[in-house]
Amino acid sequence: MFSCGGKNDQIETSPDINNSPDLNNGENGNNYDLSQDSAVEKNMPEIIEDLRMDIKKMKAELDYQHENLSKLEAQTQVWANPFAIYNKEVVLNNGSSIFGKIVYQDQDVMKIETLIGQLIIDRNTIIRVVNQVNAYGNFDNESSDNQSGNSPDPSGVNLIQKRVTNMSAHLVLVGDITEEKDGSGNTVLSGEVKNVGNKRADFSKIIFTFRTNWQGDSKALTAFINGVTNTFETGISSDNSILPHAVGNFQMVIPKSFGSFIGYSYDIDWSQYDG
Repeated sequence: MFSCGGKNDQIETSPDINNSPDLNNGENGNNYDLSQDSAVEKNMPEIIEDLRMDIKKMKAELDYQHENLSKLEAQTQVWANPFAIYNKEVVLNNGSSIFGKIVYQDQDVMKIETLIGQLIIDRNTIIRVVNQVNAYGNFDNESSDNQSGNSPDPSGVNLIQKRVTNMSAHLVLVGDITEEKDGSGNTVLSGEVKNVGNKRADFSKIIFTFRTNWQGDSKALTAFINGVTNTFETGISSDNSILPHAVGNFQMVIPKSFGSFIGYSYDIDWSQYDG
């Protein structure tokens, strides 16, 4: 007789067989999903608060970097162009020039604020003070502001003014005014002027106002700007017309008999005619 003995079946383990309970199927899986969702929902306020703190930290870091960048750009502009904040050039008798702002002066000394600090200069060592005006850069900035259109005027006044400006001549100094002595001891001032407008500038001239002493006395001299010759309907001809985007030059000869001067300023003047 043959008899068969029975034994409990054992689960054979294999790396290819997953013997763990399936949490994604059936009742166990549903319970796992519900418990996970409830845990996330329970911790939601803490999660939101953590995200809010991270955003605040990132915003603070961004503001800090933006502030540093603004300071760096400002310092770069000052060192690249001192005239951005200082518009006085003080010429000394040793041939050097000091760029800065006059903060104090009397009969004996002049105190000048510069990029390296304040300097006290003896009045007897100063030949003249030149007022530097960067008109070309100012006009470019105004043009950029007008083109950006960041502040439109509902009344249309800005638009009308912009159109009038675009249809006008506008002369500005290009570069610096050079100063030298000729063989007769006369002082010669020369430079270039550009028409950055869209119309011809006629009878163009530059007017210099010279300060002759520290008491404020002054004298004025005028030099016409060399340009192209233009004949008007009245029959009058002028060789001081500057075409749009063209450059003209000028030369001011100050005779020796004019006397000494300690500084000067200038103003560019022109007329505008059709034809």
